[in-house]
Amino acid sequence: MALQSAGHFEVSGKGIQGVVDTAGLGGAPVISLQVDGESVPDASLSRTPFGLEVGGTVSSVPDLNTVEVRLVVPEVNVNDSPVTFSGFAVIVESRTSIGGPGLVEGVLHSYEIRPVVGAASAVTSIESADSGIAGSGSADADYTGLSR
Repeated sequence: MALQSAGHFEVSGKGIQGVVDTAGLGGAPVISLQVDGESVPDASLSRTPFGLEVGGTVSSVPDLNTVEVRLVVPEVNVNDSPVTFSGFAVIVESRTSIGGPGLVEGVLHSYEIRPVVGAASAVTSIESADSGIAGSGSADADYTGLSR
């Protein structure tokens, strides 16, 4: 069987849980990502020289900070079986002020790098019978019964 590009990635690591499908039923990526129990509702997917990058805002508190995540995993070619991989997530905290960055004393950005591991397969999202939205649900969704 010829190799094919993986389209389904299940990822976990220190406080990171996620499922990334590079193309759902409508062709757009379907992403479910949590950081320290917080969902990342606006996550986006990009192909870069580093691999696949998933990014989004974890939280934002006006006049205090914004926390963002950038998850990087490799592109993977698969046969019939899932392929394990390692990657990393960068958690970025940006300190903010309603008056602009000139009013924030000290370091404006802090970074935390977290290793992640996962499995990549050719499986893509299926449409949820409950919501009609491809890939909806938590990172703990049950993917049993899907053909690989």
